[in-house]
Amino acid sequence: MSAAPPPSADTILAVDFGAANTRALLFDMVENVYRFVGYGESPSTVNAPYRDASEGLHHALQTLQSVTGRQVLDDHATLIMPATTDGRGVDHFVATSSAGPAVRAVLVGLLPDVSLASARRIAASSYINVLDTFSLADVRGEDEQIDAVIAARPELLIIAGGSDGGATRALLKLVETVSLACHLLPPGTRTKALFVGNADLQPRMNELLARVSTVRVAANVQPELGREQLGLANSELGHVYEELRLEQVGGFAQLAQWAGGRIYPTAQAQGTFVRFLSRLPAWSRGVLSVDVGASATTVAAAWNGDLRLSVQTNLGLGAGAAAALAENPVEMTTRWMPSAVTDDAFREFAWDKASHAATVPADPDQLWLELALARQVIRTAARRARPEWPADAPSARPELLPWFSLILGGGAVLGRAPRPGLAALVLLDALQPCGLTRLLIDAHHLAPALGAAANVSPLLVAQVHDSMAFLDLGTAVSLIGRARLGDPACSVKLGADGSPESQVEVAFGTLAVLPLAPGQSAKLSIRPRPGFNAGFGMGRGRTVTVNGGVLGVIIDARGRPIALPRPADKRQDLVKQWTWKMGGA
Repeated sequence: MSAAPPPSADTILAVDFGAANTRALLFDMVENVYRFVGYGESPSTVNAPYRDASEGLHHALQTLQSVTGRQVLDDHATLIMPATTDGRGVDHFVATSSAGPAVRAVLVGLLPDVSLASARRIAASSYINVLDTFSLADVRGEDEQIDAVIAARPELLIIAGGSDGGATRALLKLVETVSLACHLLPPGTRTKALFVGNADLQPRMNELLARVSTVRVAANVQPELGREQLGLANSELGHVYEELRLEQVGGFAQLAQWAGGRIYPTAQAQGTFVRFLSRLPAWSRGVLSVDVGASATTVAAAWNGDLRLSVQTNLGLGAGAAAALAENPVEMTTRWMPSAVTDDAFREFAWDKASHAATVPADPDQLWLELALARQVIRTAARRARPEWPADAPSARPELLPWFSLILGGGAVLGRAPRPGLAALVLLDALQPCGLTRLLIDAHHLAPALGAAANVSPLLVAQVHDSMAFLDLGTAVSLIGRARLGDPACSVKLGADGSPESQVEVAFGTLAVLPLAPGQSAKLSIRPRPGFNAGFGMGRGRTVTVNGGVLGVIIDARGRPIALPRPADKRQDLVKQWTWKMGGA
């Protein structure tokens, strides 16, 4: 039987509930083509003192109504759906959420490097905080294991292990111990379990866990040893996450009714959109998306539909700021500052951000601090995600970022940057891409909205993507190589129809920006000096067609990895020069 076609929907409202902000996005038909037509934002009200997501939603929708002139709420603050003939309301509502604390989880698997590793990858695809793991390599006694589960008070168990038709006894023993511990949790505590192991064990899992847990089952992640399949398990985890949020977050039950029973995890919706992008011929070398939130940072990398999704639940610019401080020396972050700042001053700023995530920089000094922190958060998130990327992802050298055709930056820190060049500089400094890369900014949090809307109208995703709704910064050409500061690195020539030809010599350690308007293409001739690689091989040049953006074409001749001078005054002068060149002085 073929699947039923998706429902028709002319006007679609997408809402994302974040830890700091609630965003409402409206999509509508304009001359028979889907377009992004409006945006409203409000501080989230998931946490105290409101503890009800609907309050923040109503404020965001009121903003959306004032911006678009379209009424979406009736006099009782209820969503008008479907749309009326006089142009009020919407035809469909989709919702995503990353709000609320990360789900506390315990993982169970047979072998640490096989089934337990698969369970970790499943957990990494959503807002999960793994508190403990149990496997055959666990040297703790049964009493210690029981105490560990009680201390963790898990909301979720992810259980993997055994190929189909394979081992059963060892995994059952581990689950029996965890089940006994769950019996000893405080009265009223009931966990959820996701079983993704040997299919033969499904009935027995239900027997062992039925009294203490609601059990959901997905296809075995390791049906054969060495063959991993995570797609169905990740999808089922999304359902479990939704169930937990419906129980925990005030207002979500009503909102889920508007959304047809689904509130998608923001990260998984974002991943759906990135997977779509990676299948387009324009991005044949892969797509990398980094979204910096207040409490979590999501990294989604995809190559021709092969998606690798990593959610860093304790890393962000709000409550997650402390993790960036704990994991990295302060000087690794402050080195990106254009002026001197003490370690204590930076720590004070980071802790203030952790307490007041929704605040915006009040002066230039705070802006530089926030952008420096964003660089370190993005760099840390990418480093954590990298081990799960394909080992054969093409790159110039193993220690460098793989080649990516497109990098998509998201999060308020990038979307609200006072100048586009500052957002571009954060991405270039933090990720240090190589070769030719298109840079986009998701200023309105479109990626998760489109990922969720794909379940309603795939056509909407394609048409909005083509409509230049994202902030297109332009094309970056990043050179790999090393020389003395000021020595020639490459020569470039840019020729666009109807415009004078631009030709520049770019020195090592500098940035150059060649104007090329959004929607305009041009021929770019790159001639690297010996010892430099622009993506075509060491010392090899090429003429390619590039697309413009609000910045145009950026030539990054700072080498990879970027080496900053040790003396503070020289380093700060260099950062000032880069900032000025990108229009952020």
